[in-house]
Amino acid sequence: MIGSASAPASSGNLGPGFDVIALALELRCTATAESAQTMTLSENGGTSRLHDDDMIYQTVMAAVERPMHITLTNEIPRARGLGSSSAVSAAVAAASIKGVGASEDVAAVFQIVTEMEGHADNAAAAVFGGLVAATPNGIQRLDLHPSLRPVVGIPTTHLKTAEARVALPQEISLDIASRSLARLAFLIEGLARGQADALAQAAGDELHEAPRASLSPLTGELIAAATSAGALHASWSGAGPSAIAFATDETKGRVIGAMAGVLGTNGQVLALPIDNDGLL
Repeated sequence: MIGSASAPASSGNLGPGFDVIALALELRCTATAESAQTMTLSENGGTSRLHDDDMIYQTVMAAVERPMHITLTNEIPRARGLGSSSAVSAAVAAASIKGVGASEDVAAVFQIVTEMEGHADNAAAAVFGGLVAATPNGIQRLDLHPSLRPVVGIPTTHLKTAEARVALPQEISLDIASRSLARLAFLIEGLARGQADALAQAAGDELHEAPRASLSPLTGELIAAATSAGALHASWSGAGPSAIAFATDETKGRVIGAMAGVLGTNGQVLALPIDNDGLL
C-alpha cells in the first residue's frame, strides 16, 4: 500500500507574532510512503538510506513506528524561512499513516510536526492552512482581509533556523515585552481588517528581527523596499532570510518590482496565494 499526502509552505512570525503566528502559502511538499525493510528516501532522482538522526526518519517513527520508503517532491525552498521542514514533516507523517492502512488523524500529525519543530506556528499552518495562532496545545484560526496579497522575496542564500535561534537574547526588558504585545495586537487587527494604520503600528519587531538583523542585512533591505513601494506590512518570513510583504491589488506590482530590485539575480520574488487547505 502506498500513502500520499502534501502540505503547504508557511511564513511564521509575520513580525511580532514570534513563534505564535503563521500563514500557509501555496507552495507544496508532496510525500508518498510505503512499507520497507529499511528507512529510505527518494528525492531529486536519487535514493539514500536514512539514519536515526534524520528528521524524516524521526517523523516516520513517530507516526508509524516502522521503516518506510519515502518519496519527496518539494516545491518549497529550504532554509529560507518558508516552513519547508514543517511541510516535509506533515506530508511524511500523513503519508506514512496512510501507507500502513491507518486512518489519518490530523490532530496527531499536528502534534508530531510540533514535536519535530519544537514550536507550533509553522506546524499549525502546514497542517490546518490559513492564518493561525498556535501553541503546542491548540490553534486559533485568525481572519485575514481578502484585499491583502502576500508577496515573498526569497534570497538564494540560506539561513538555518538553528543558527538564527542562537542570535536571540535569553532575556528581554519589560519595555520590549510591552511594545511587542502592542505590535502583536495591531498586527492581528490590521491583518483582519486590512487597515494600513494598524499595520503601520505592527512594524519594527524587537524580539527576533532586530537581534537577527546582522545575520541577513538583505532581509532588512527587502522589508524597507516593500514598505516604500506601498506594502501595508512587511517582515522577516520565519527565521529568514526571506521577507514577506502584504500588498493590495493596487500596490502588488510595485512591491514585486521593489523587492526584485533588491534581489537582482540573487533570488526571486513570488506573489503567493494563501493556502486555506493545509494538509491534503
